[in-house]
Order: sequence, then C-alpha cells, then structure tokens
Amino acid sequence: MKIKPRCVEFHERLNKGAAYTSDGFMLPCCWMDDPPVYDYIVKAGLKDPELAVSKHETLDTIFTSDQWENFFTTLIHDPENASYMCKKKCGVDIPLEVIRAEEDKEVLEQK
Repeated sequence: MKIKPRCVEFHERLNKGAAYTSDGFMLPCCWMDDPPVYDYIVKAGLKDPELAVSKHETLDTIFTSDQWENFFTTLIHDPENASYMCKKKCGVDIPLEVIRAEEDKEVLEQK
C-alpha cells in the first residue's frame, strides 16, 4: 500500500495545507477534520491539550511535536496503519473496496 501525502507535497499546486479546527487545533489537512476520523486523530495525539494553538507562540512548535512526527512517520513508513482518510484522499492505487471497508470500520468504532 502506498500513500503520496499531499500534506507534505512541496509543489504549491499539489500541496494540501494544514487546517485550523474550530476547537483550536491544527491538523495536517482539512480532510482530517471529519467526524469519522476523530478517533484516529485523538489516538494519534493531534488533539492532545498541549497542542492547542492557544498554548503556542508559533505553529512550528506544534508541527515539530512528537505527535506530529509520529503521525507523519506512520503515514510515510507504515501506511497500512494510517487513517482511511489519508488512504482515500492520497492513496496510490488502493482499491475502493479497501477504503470503504476501512471507512465503515472507523465509523462503527465511533458508535
């Protein structure tokens, strides 16, 4: 399985920039601010209280946190354990039935 993450793409037209959430956190992209992905984001630590934007003078301290480093390490080196949303939006040749099965699993875990 391969993911070509647009959140780390350096080509301006291909890059999917980070997103600021309504509850005061940064996420790798706006696609990750979707209810079915919430548990994954929490488990990844991207919504840990110490990562709230209000607690930082610059975003660099958030983007270089252990939680963000671990998120990107998983995304790039262990894509099987990445969020289904990353696979859905940035996956390379991942069968639609695989993505739908993982989405269904994440949605069921929310209930």
